[in-house]
Amino acid sequence: MKKLLLLSLLSLQFLNSISWAEEKKKEDLYSQLNRTIVRLEHIETIGQEGSDKKITKSNPDGTGFFVAGEGKLFIVSARHVVEQPYDLHARVECINIISNQKEVILLKLKRNNWVFHPKRVDKDSHYVDVAAMRINWIKDRSIKHFNYHQEHSGNNDKNHLPENDPAPPRSILVFGFPMDIGFELIKQRPFGRSGIISMKTGKKFLKMKINGKNKLAEERCYIIDAKIFPGNSGSPIINQTSFTDLKLQLLGLISASNLKMDFAIAEPVSRIRETIDLAKDQNVENINFWILIKNE
Repeated sequence: MKKLLLLSLLSLQFLNSISWAEEKKKEDLYSQLNRTIVRLEHIETIGQEGSDKKITKSNPDGTGFFVAGEGKLFIVSARHVVEQPYDLHARVECINIISNQKEVILLKLKRNNWVFHPKRVDKDSHYVDVAAMRINWIKDRSIKHFNYHQEHSGNNDKNHLPENDPAPPRSILVFGFPMDIGFELIKQRPFGRSGIISMKTGKKFLKMKINGKNKLAEERCYIIDAKIFPGNSGSPIINQTSFTDLKLQLLGLISASNLKMDFAIAEPVSRIRETIDLAKDQNVENINFWILIKNE
């Protein structure tokens, strides 16, 4: 069984040499990921029999992450995570620019504001499992995000979303939020897993069971060999750095896994780019996304 990821000092050295964002104080890779990746949740209020008391709690739905490009900020996840009959929220760790202290801000995500990938599917195929939402920047606070720059922008050295989809064999990291792994975490922190891109077909021949029905995964999906857990849906997939793979890159997101949860189907970075491009024109001027959380 694969153990929880322990990044090597060599990999951390490479990644820390990359300028992810311009801030006075440098952060290690994991701290940056902790401010880039969020757990998506929804509120449930439960009544107790024979009592007027109501219990309110946050239930996890999956994982999301931030991407920014052309001055616009987006949150990205798997479509099946966010396509719900209720709204979602996320607790986002940010840095107060004035005090230089870390704070937690609540990000409210209305279900009607999600944009889904537009590719049409037939009755035997599963949709492209990517969703994005344009959101406002937080006033006087900074968060981490993957950078998305078009090829013609002249910012290719800062771009984390490559033009070409990854191909096997390539070592990868998956970061997400487990729902239940046998112990309780006092605070939310993303868990990392290592793996490898093990198969890519370019055709529809991979079948998976969706809501009790066998569906073909869309042709650009690839398979990764990595230990997956409930809550990984929507998790970003990034490259493991090495002497030949120095630059941090977003390679895709987790869509589904097999029953043993040791292989996963991933949507590639090209589908993320296409969905973000569709969400760029969303009007967010009059939407209140952010609420300060006290005593977090």
